[in-house]
Amino acid sequence: MTTAKHIQQRLLTFGNLLSAMVLPNIAAFIAWGLLAAIFSPSGWYPNAQINQIVAPIGNYLLPILLAFTGGSNVAGHRGGVVATIATIGILAGTNMVGLIAAMIIGPLAGWCVNVVDDRLRAHVPQGFEMLINNLSAGILGIILAIIGYLGIGPLLEVVERALLHGAVYLVDQNLLPLANVVIEPAKVLFMNNAINHGLLTPLGTQDAVHLGKSVLFLVETNPGPGLGILLAYAVLGRGTQKKSAFGAIIIEALGGIHEIYFPFVLMRPALFLAVIGGGVTGTFVFDLLDVGLKATPSPGSLISILLLTPHDGGDFLGVLIGITAATMVSFAVAILVLARENAHHLIKTTDLDVSVDNAIRNIVVTGTDGMGSPAMGAAVLRRKLRQLPDITISVTSKPINELTTSAETIFIVRHDLRQLLCDQLAEKPRIISIENYLNAPEYDGLLDELREIANQRDIFSETGLKGLGHGV
Repeated sequence: MTTAKHIQQRLLTFGNLLSAMVLPNIAAFIAWGLLAAIFSPSGWYPNAQINQIVAPIGNYLLPILLAFTGGSNVAGHRGGVVATIATIGILAGTNMVGLIAAMIIGPLAGWCVNVVDDRLRAHVPQGFEMLINNLSAGILGIILAIIGYLGIGPLLEVVERALLHGAVYLVDQNLLPLANVVIEPAKVLFMNNAINHGLLTPLGTQDAVHLGKSVLFLVETNPGPGLGILLAYAVLGRGTQKKSAFGAIIIEALGGIHEIYFPFVLMRPALFLAVIGGGVTGTFVFDLLDVGLKATPSPGSLISILLLTPHDGGDFLGVLIGITAATMVSFAVAILVLARENAHHLIKTTDLDVSVDNAIRNIVVTGTDGMGSPAMGAAVLRRKLRQLPDITISVTSKPINELTTSAETIFIVRHDLRQLLCDQLAEKPRIISIENYLNAPEYDGLLDELREIANQRDIFSETGLKGLGHGV
């Protein structure tokens, strides 16, 4: 594998890991966004008392949920508990929103739990397992909380401030459209509120005092880049991604909850190009047509933006043109990325070393332990196979170095470990290659093939499934 492909695989794995933390918690993001949209001072029905709920959700609940999900994805419930303890340390050490910090510490805490468990397992006396597990998790949580408080939190503050200074420099140099080169990726990494309220709102307010409007209020709040991403997924997405995109479009456009599209970008890091292109285009059009808003829209929905657009002049038309242009450019780039990904996926999933002649009794999910481990992949696949109760195939997980070839076994392995698996086994194995153990569309493809064989060919037997074809 070339260096470029290796890096691409790592980025895809990293993106899937991040999205696996966010997608299960989308409901919390929606609740947060709707509360802000309705009850904030610039919301639809301002209410200062109820609005006090908004900040704790963003500052504490969401980071803790993301961290728990990330930790539990890697190391089960204990991993999630350790991750939440560590996150509290980070939140205590920084005044900024800790979403991105939580997405780092969550999987890291789960990985640490797995490492500690592996080291202690052989030394725990019988009957003391629960005590040692709880004690080790508590101590590890304390250590990670201190590391987060002293190291991770302050380090991320430095990164966030660097991004803010970069955006300020571009604004000062009258290179406003290029500011989106920094702002759009930072938004997707959940720094959108810091950039908008910490930089663009104060600068825009100064402009609005003298001019009655400011284009700076549109730079971060423009829903166009996100709409383009979601529209592309609605057209070329697969499975749950496609289904989720339709609802997310309404939430993004009318609710102004930009966080709803961040996981879709994180799943495919190449889509950063789409949001950057859309953001730069939208800001360029706004600047060219000399349009702006009277105040910062919160949330950045089409409704809020149009309500804050000056009623005189051509600002309404200019704002709509800018949002539309941003949407079209983001959509065009995203379509190219997803089309390329789909073609690549089709090639991979149809080029499988699966024989049609042998019974299949076992599926082994293999690889190396750690983040996104084979054990988690096996658990995911077992849950999916419950939809087909007639199947008697066992699903297990083993490290590559413990495997032996079996004519009755299909091996599932990450793309970058495929050659290592082939080298380990004496005979040519039957392999399904995947990108991520937690969120592999190949699982659904395998399930569909099994269902088709069960329904159309009626070839299940007491010993397993025969005749699995090349389409798996």
